[in-house]
Amino acid sequence: MTVVLTFEDEGEGKTRYIARVAHWSVTDREEHEKMGFHEGWGQCADQLEEVARRL
Repeated sequence: MTVVLTFEDEGEGKTRYIARVAHWSVTDREEHEKMGFHEGWGQCADQLEEVARRL
């Protein structure tokens, strides 16, 4: 799969985090969905926020 992450300044200390993903096939996408793909991106964003707050 290919991932493109975009970060956009939203002002007032907020950032828009966009994750765009392209899977090689429908089968690959379905397998990732079964493994919790969508929930995993939310966890990733939460962890990234934790790290950024410590900078």
